[in-house]
Amino acid sequence: MKWKVAAVIPNWNGAGRLKRCLESLQTQTRRFDEVIVVDNGSTDGSAELAQVRLERNRGFAVAVNRGITAAAGADWIAILNNDVVLHPRWLELLLDSPAPSRRSAPPDSGADFEMLTGRTLQMHQPGVLDGAGDALSLGLAAARLGHGAPDDEPYDRPRPVFGVCFAAALINAEVFRRVGVLEERFFAYLEDAEFCLRAQLAGYRAWYEPMAVAWHEGSATSGRNMGGEMSANVVEWMTTNQLLLAARYADGEMWSRVATVQALWAARMIMRGRFGPWGRGVTAALRQWSAMRDAFPVDHAAVIPLLREAEKLIRRDMCGKDLFWRFYFS
Repeated sequence: MKWKVAAVIPNWNGAGRLKRCLESLQTQTRRFDEVIVVDNGSTDGSAELAQVRLERNRGFAVAVNRGITAAAGADWIAILNNDVVLHPRWLELLLDSPAPSRRSAPPDSGADFEMLTGRTLQMHQPGVLDGAGDALSLGLAAARLGHGAPDDEPYDRPRPVFGVCFAAALINAEVFRRVGVLEERFFAYLEDAEFCLRAQLAGYRAWYEPMAVAWHEGSATSGRNMGGEMSANVVEWMTTNQLLLAARYADGEMWSRVATVQALWAARMIMRGRFGPWGRGVTAALRQWSAMRDAFPVDHAAVIPLLREAEKLIRRDMCGKDLFWRFYFS
């Protein structure tokens, strides 16, 4: 079957990076049928490359959603950051993997998985992983699996994962039609984690295909200062969105884990001199708490076993490597 595949690339002042990303799309052995750049009010000239232009910076989630709407006729939609470069066979390998082919296959073979991602390497350290799929803990802290690990075992093997990072992911368009698009209360960060949890609750699954390689600069648009620390904006957005995840999905036994996550996060931010942005994030989340909690019904009984399984991926990948997760799992 000939799939129609669209690429959606949100952009804000991405001159240079966006051009580099688009050039990598032109070299694909399986070409995209449509490329949609959604510009968020750029002032650096990069808006000239966009097919959809917003009047101001509305955030990552809004820009992606406008791109999904513009790609209405696509069977599969790739969501790509403007600071990503794709290997020439990235799209071919994902489309030729068992997941989209719908072939009869044994369990855990990748058949009938609707959210796909490949092996993403760090742009400036190509021997180091940026990510190999995502997961979400019972305390609603997100983890990028394999982040910072050497590009080696066990990340050279395909496997099911909980979610896909929207730096470079391929999603069956039917998922968006059934579960909706990205949550626009999330200006940036964790919108992919929320979407993947919503999709998992609807019965959709995610697959990691290591042969499909991408390189990611990481936080190029909004992320880190010259010392490598998270910017004030990112701290505020991450704080807000962690709490909004809790507002929507936490229940019962999850609350103690959420409290642990928030205490660890607050301590980390305060120790790094980010008390102000952290406080602004908490305030922003509290203003939206009720609206997020009441947005739509959630089957909390189904959330808990899903996140228990996702925690197993995090424990295997992260425990012992990162102080945050060592404290969490203790």
